[in-house]
Order: sequence, then C-alpha cells, then structure tokens
Amino acid sequence: MSRYTLKSVAEADRQYANLPEDTRRLVDRCIQELLENPTGNPDKQYDSQFDQWSVPIGSDKGWIIYGIVDHARLVILLRFLPGLD
Repeated sequence: MSRYTLKSVAEADRQYANLPEDTRRLVDRCIQELLENPTGNPDKQYDSQFDQWSVPIGSDKGWIIYGIVDHARLVILLRFLPGLD
C-alpha cells in the first residue's frame, strides 16, 4: 500500500490525457514510485523558490512536476513538461 495519496490538478489531468500511451505507462510507474517515496528518485530536483519537485519521465520523455504535503502524506501533481526531442 502506498505511503502517500495522490491529488492531481486540472492542468496535470489534461496533460496526462494527451500523453502518448508509452509515456503514460512511464508516468504511471513514476507516480507509483512517488507515492512510496516522493523524494527517493536519485534524479529528483527541488525548487525551493516554488517549493516544488520534479523527476524525469524515463530518460527523454519530460518531467513530472509535483508538490509534497508531508503532514497529510499527499503528493500533488502539478503538471507534466514534455521532453525535448
């Protein structure tokens, strides 16, 4: 069972729906990892100015941008940034 729960904002929902199927599968895997340990990915980046995190989607599919509310054990998906081809 996941340690955190997930909340997604409308923009992230729209972006997720428009992702290619193979990228959606990578995103789903990344989200499962985030829910177990939102800061565990060694490729994570933290932006203290905006209090948000990012992790890559695979090696070239873009980024997942998210926030963490530790006391509520909540991961909030903010948006997906496409990779640069």
